[in-house]
Amino acid sequence: MINMLLFALLFVSCYLIVNRLVITFKSDKYKKRTSLIVPTKEYSFRELFSKFNFLKAKDDFLSKQGYPLNLNVISYYTIKILLALILFFAGSVNYHSIFIAIVLSVLGYVFIDIYILINKKSRDNEICADLLNVVDSMSLQLSAEVTLKDSLRRQFENCRNKDFKKAILEFSMQYELSELNINESLNELKNKFDILELNMFCNSLKQFNKVGNIIEILDNLSNILKVKYLEKIKEATRTKVIYITLGVIIALGNIIMLTFYPLFISVGQGFSTIFN
Repeated sequence: MINMLLFALLFVSCYLIVNRLVITFKSDKYKKRTSLIVPTKEYSFRELFSKFNFLKAKDDFLSKQGYPLNLNVISYYTIKILLALILFFAGSVNYHSIFIAIVLSVLGYVFIDIYILINKKSRDNEICADLLNVVDSMSLQLSAEVTLKDSLRRQFENCRNKDFKKAILEFSMQYELSELNINESLNELKNKFDILELNMFCNSLKQFNKVGNIIEILDNLSNILKVKYLEKIKEATRTKVIYITLGVIIALGNIIMLTFYPLFISVGQGFSTIFN
């Protein structure tokens, strides 16, 4: 009985000692990781960007586009190079031609850029539509003697684009927390995007501290945004009409080919019979 008790006591003691050592080890590992590894990585990336200006410029560009496909500057160039190499080897193996392999590798290298440009155009259109809603809402609220702080507080609800909604929410919060220092908040908002209409919006709000009443400025901006919005709708409509026209032409061509193909075959066979 005494031996059993001693064994149980020894087992419990060993368990407590091992558990304490494990907790201490995990705690030390977490402290080292948070205090050394993370800052070192951030510092190394910043040092890398500061040494190579093209990396910093590309990272700023991707940041203003909302990091499409979750690509940062490292993964961006990695994927571009991998696509170029894969298509180069595929072209050289399948077609046995260096020229075709080079053409395919160039297409693979610029494929991501083409996607980003298309995505940028679509994203900019979404943000401009949201911006028009924000400007109209602010103009109405300021006309009703609502303060600028209260007007900005709920403007994110008028936005559908998630990046712009987040940016407007952060802008309004920073505006309140910075003791209504709108210039600093607007500068940060401008740096998050590369859109002319948004720069016009920020420049309009900067006049608030100078003139106090910016309703007329917002109305003028709203008219400009509406004109550009209608132009984009017309452009999209023309593009759709062109696609529909091409589709109809292709469909009619297929119908004509299906209709006259048997006739051509029979006429050809008739001539072949006559001359033979």
